[in-house]
Amino acid sequence: MPTRDQQLASASTDHALRFLLLALVVVPFLGVLAAAALVWRHGLGAVELGSLSAMYALTTAAVTVGFHRLFAHRTFRTGAALRAVLAVAGSMAVQGPVIYWAANHRRHHTHADKPGDPHSPHRYGPEPRRTLRGLVHAHVGWLFNHELTDCARYAPDLLRDPMLARINRLYFVWVVLGLALPAAAGGLATGGGTGALQGFLWGGLVRIFLLQHTTFSINSVCHVFGSRSFETDDRSTNNAWLALISFGEAWHNNHHAFPTSARFGLRWWQVDVGAAVIGALALAGLAWNVNTPRRPRP
Repeated sequence: MPTRDQQLASASTDHALRFLLLALVVVPFLGVLAAAALVWRHGLGAVELGSLSAMYALTTAAVTVGFHRLFAHRTFRTGAALRAVLAVAGSMAVQGPVIYWAANHRRHHTHADKPGDPHSPHRYGPEPRRTLRGLVHAHVGWLFNHELTDCARYAPDLLRDPMLARINRLYFVWVVLGLALPAAAGGLATGGGTGALQGFLWGGLVRIFLLQHTTFSINSVCHVFGSRSFETDDRSTNNAWLALISFGEAWHNNHHAFPTSARFGLRWWQVDVGAAVIGALALAGLAWNVNTPRRPRP
């Protein structure tokens, strides 16, 4: 049995972690409000749009190609340098350290929409009110009340990678870097503090807010609303309207049917930017052993 001091220390750590998670969700929202106020007064310019677009593209690609398809599912192989770039850029998305992200996602697949799934929207039952409660839980509520995932159980291979383990430990360095880069670029572009503030808000906080809620929607919306091309043991769905902004993540039923496939969009019209990035890397000789399903038949 843990001692009273150990119990108090554990409770203190748990409260600190939940406060930190709350801040990581609330602060980007406050940044959106600040950015909207500035746009109302000064309009929208190249610095705002450029920093948002560049940082969103970089971090979204790193999450879907790196965190998800490479580290969580090992759908292709690449060299150490590109692994490091994807791990660092994905950490700038502010969705958690790379090893914990991958472990949590593997846990989701192991228990998809069943007890043990950290963010299933079906945990409270099928009634409309319970489904709404489940959607809130799957979208953001699970961050504050889920049982922490055991990385040693779900991602021992990633823990054994010294480079990845070091990047994982330096997570908050990369979070700060993801805010500092667009701020510095904005300052250089305009030669002043106003550009730095615009870059910080749009390439930093607004970008984090948009990407967070895009990813959260895969957990919530893509397990309740949409089409199902494949009969899987879970409630995953495909959502075309989310597919473009998520870089292919929203072909979620396809992904659950073929979790080791590097390509989520399995039909010619299913746009999958993540798969296109992996294809380009393969053509350049930077990715190999790219796994795709053979003749998928929805």
